[in-house]
Amino acid sequence: MRGHDLFRFGAVAACLLCYTTILLGGTVMASGSGLACPDWPSCFGNGDLLPAFHGSVAIEWSHRVSAFFLSATVLTVFVLAVAFERSRPALLRMAFGAVVLVVGEALLGALVVESDLQVPIILLHLGIATALFGLLLVLATLANLRGLPRRWLDWARRASEEVPNPVGSSPGIASPSPPSVPEVPYGWPREG
Repeated sequence: MRGHDLFRFGAVAACLLCYTTILLGGTVMASGSGLACPDWPSCFGNGDLLPAFHGSVAIEWSHRVSAFFLSATVLTVFVLAVAFERSRPALLRMAFGAVVLVVGEALLGALVVESDLQVPIILLHLGIATALFGLLLVLATLANLRGLPRRWLDWARRASEEVPNPVGSSPGIASPSPPSVPEVPYGWPREG
């Protein structure tokens, strides 16, 4: 397998892992499991990396394990980008940006636990997770662009083209055509 292919697959894997981590984070919030593991990085501060896997602890710990694998995958994608994608600097910059965001996200995750779930920190954590997912989605798409079927690319190009609007109409909203008025001979009165 070529290095470019490893990078492509890694970018898709990172995108899927990010989505999974966000879903697990949502499950942590919805189930009220945010402080089931009151310490970070271990669950109960005793150095055990594998707590008893049940109830709220299992939900919180699954989110942390998923975040760990996401971080490792994003770092791997960056290393692959440095090794094999130097000719595509935009992909290299995006992979670096993903590393910065995932490190920031991990540190914020620790701060969420240490702050006893303060809402502004949780919202910042969610915002950065969303930005990371968006970046990874664009990265995975661009990394795999060469392999997409031609008809998909043609459709995307047509979908992104602007259609000229008549003067006075709102962008993106089709203006109705004027009502047709039947032709009447000159001098005949028109109806109302």
